[in-house]
Amino acid sequence: MTVTGRLGAAFLAALFCASCEKQAAPPPPPPPGVVCVAAEQRNVANTYQYIGQAVAEDWVDVVARVEGFLVKQCFQEGSLVKKDDLLFEIDPRPFEAQVKQCQGDLDKAMATLADALINFQRYSTLAKQNAVAQKTLDEATMQKGEAEGQVLSCQGQLDIAKINLGYTKIMAPFDGKIGTCPVSVGNLVGPTINTKLTRIVSVDPIKVEFSIPESTVVHLVKLCGSVSAVSGRVIPRVLLSNGDAYPLPGTIYFSDNEVDNTTGTLLIRVRFANPDRLLVPGAYVKVRLETKEKIAAILIPQIAIQRDQTGEFVFVVDADKKVQRRQVQTGQTHGLDIEIRDGIKVGDLVITQGLMKVRPGMVAAVTMAQPKSSSPEAGD
Repeated sequence: MTVTGRLGAAFLAALFCASCEKQAAPPPPPPPGVVCVAAEQRNVANTYQYIGQAVAEDWVDVVARVEGFLVKQCFQEGSLVKKDDLLFEIDPRPFEAQVKQCQGDLDKAMATLADALINFQRYSTLAKQNAVAQKTLDEATMQKGEAEGQVLSCQGQLDIAKINLGYTKIMAPFDGKIGTCPVSVGNLVGPTINTKLTRIVSVDPIKVEFSIPESTVVHLVKLCGSVSAVSGRVIPRVLLSNGDAYPLPGTIYFSDNEVDNTTGTLLIRVRFANPDRLLVPGAYVKVRLETKEKIAAILIPQIAIQRDQTGEFVFVVDADKKVQRRQVQTGQTHGLDIEIRDGIKVGDLVITQGLMKVRPGMVAAVTMAQPKSSSPEAGD
C-alpha cells in the first residue's frame, strides 16, 4: 500500500471513531438527594393564639382634694405601697384652725339651744296655767326651733372641716406600684392646681385583655357549650415580649356580652397571679388558649409546606422513590410542626429538605431526618 493509501485509511478510521463517540449517550445524572420525615400521629391540644395587653385590675390617679402647700412626700417613685400607707401630707394648720372655729360655733349654738329649751319648758308650763299669752309660747317655740337648726348647721360645718382636715393626709387606696410624681414638697396643690400627684396601679393579680374572632367563639361554644363554660376546659397562657413563656396559667373570668360589630371580635379577660411582677401593666403579650382535652392529629414539620395559587401542598416520596405532589389542608401549628387535616396519612414520607431540586415524577435519593422529641405544645 502506498503512503497516500495508508494516510487515507487512517483518516477514515479517525472519522469513524469520532462518529461513534458522538453517538454514545452520556450516563444519566444521579437522583437528587432529599431529606424526608415520616408523618406521625400524636395527641395534641387545640391552641388559639392572640395578641393581648396586660392591664392593671385597679388603678387610680392620686389627687389633692383640698388646696394647700405640700409638706411631705412619704414614698419613692416606682416603689410598692400598701393600702392606707401615707403618701402625701398637705399643711394641716389652716384646716385644724377651721375645725376649732367650727367647734366654737357649735358650742355657742348648743348654749343658745339650751337657753331656748329652758324658756320653752317654762312658757309651756305657764301656758297650761293661762299665766302667759299664747303668743309668748309661740315665740319660745320658734326660738327653740331656730336654735336646733343652728346646732345642726354648726355640726355640719364641723363635720366638713374635719373631713377637709382628713384630706390633708393622702393615703394609698390599695396595694400597688406607685408611679412618677410631677410635684415636689413646697408646691401648692389642690382641686384646681397641680391636681394629679401620681398614679397607683395594682400589679398582683393582673388581667390580660384580648379579643377573639367570631369563628373562634362559635368553635368554643360548640366545644364547651357556652362561652362562660370555656374557663373550665381551656388553659390560658402568655408569652412575654422576649419570647419566654410566663410560668403561671391564668383563669378566664370575663367575656363581653356582645361581639364588636366594627371588628367582629369578642373581648375576653384573663386573670393571672403576678408575684414576680413579670407582667407589667400596658405591656403587650401573646395569649395562648390551650384546650385541656387532647386529640389525635397527623403532624409534619412546617417547613415542608409549599404554597401557590392552588393552595397549600407538600412533596412526598412513594414506595418507588418517586416524588409526588399532594394538596393538603392544614390545621393548627404545634411548635415547629403543623397539623394536617387532609392529604397526608400516617407514615407518608414528606420532603423537608431539597424541595427546590425535585419535580413530580422524579426519582429521589431519600435520607430520613434524625428523630426529634415531641414539641412541648404537642404533648405525648
